[in-house]
Amino acid sequence: MLNYKNQFFYIMFVLCAGYTVSQFLRTSIGVLSPTLMYDFNINPNNMGLLGGVFFLSFAIFQIPAGILIDKYGPRKVMSAIIIFAVLGSIIFALSNSFYGLLLGRIFMGLGCSICLMGALVLITRWANSDQFSKLAGIILALGGIGGLIATTPLSYFSEIYGWRLSFWIAAIITLIVMMLYYLILNDKNEELASDKINEAVSINNLLFILKERNFKFMIPMSLLSYSSLVVILGLWGAPYLKDVHGLDNIERGKILMLMAISWNIGSFVFGSLRSIFGNYKRVVIFGSIGVIILLCILSLISNVSSIYLHILFCILGFFGAFSVALISHYQTLFGKEYMGRALSTANFFNFGGVFLIQWLTGKIIYFMGGDSSSAPIEAYRVAFLFVAALLLISLFIYLFSNEKKKGF
Repeated sequence: MLNYKNQFFYIMFVLCAGYTVSQFLRTSIGVLSPTLMYDFNINPNNMGLLGGVFFLSFAIFQIPAGILIDKYGPRKVMSAIIIFAVLGSIIFALSNSFYGLLLGRIFMGLGCSICLMGALVLITRWANSDQFSKLAGIILALGGIGGLIATTPLSYFSEIYGWRLSFWIAAIITLIVMMLYYLILNDKNEELASDKINEAVSINNLLFILKERNFKFMIPMSLLSYSSLVVILGLWGAPYLKDVHGLDNIERGKILMLMAISWNIGSFVFGSLRSIFGNYKRVVIFGSIGVIILLCILSLISNVSSIYLHILFCILGFFGAFSVALISHYQTLFGKEYMGRALSTANFFNFGGVFLIQWLTGKIIYFMGGDSSSAPIEAYRVAFLFVAALLLISLFIYLFSNEKKKGF
């Protein structure tokens, strides 16, 4: 028998591997978007849909996932659901039309919907609540290697072997992760087994989550926190660097790779900042203000040296990791028996927001003159300022929340 430390180490390793796959698949079309737009004649409006539909599928399954996890346990649910990511990768690799790509992304989103949620629930079952933010930051940061691979390495690989082979390899790796989920994961630490894990599930359980006062004030921030980063890293960053700054595929990949690295570092840092700021709320405020300022700067600059673009995207990637503190804020509001439903409901808004923002910015860029080949600087300027404005409004609403339960 493995002792607690060894067993939890292997569980964390597998959880990080699963989230790495999820991060790669969700951000993979970011660096490929100019190529896909050209190859399939996809305009910005449809590109926004293609980028966002992964997160829509991801978000829609969050609440059912939380219910299933609380009832049957993370191991069984994670092992079963991730198979859809395997199918989605295969469909995407075989696609010869926009709608084939769209179907592949839908399946990928569904399959990956369980990777982060199951990981967060397992943390709450294996570690004390004061360790949650640190452990979540580790999973987000190490799993973020997948987002890193989806930048320069994917650019080089697609230039040499084509983007389709990348998704065949992703399908094989995801299948391996599925087997590791089944063989390695353990639903609970016996030392903490007093928690009620398989409580009967009903609609009242979900209403309990939504009635929590602080939860309501945090919803707008959930919609914008992660989406304000992914709208750049996972979709419009590469087209923006091509159309506005004239950078080639490899150079764009390098900048996005550095942004992904900075996000990984930021996940570690923001996962530990509570000890400095005193609570998660102040950490979220600090990070969101940074993102708002950086989006405004990004929208206003033109004709600058690439070194400044490298610096700007790196800083934006770092501050964009503040969403780990928001996730940690959510877990302070509920007991462990509700944690699957609480975090999955929060993630519904987190990833639903990504779909909404990518879809809306795609429409903005399209209606301001963007097409499958390029878009004017004004289109990106309005799109990025639009995201910054929404994040500012969300921040104002978030100020009314608290880390202590205030009743229902």
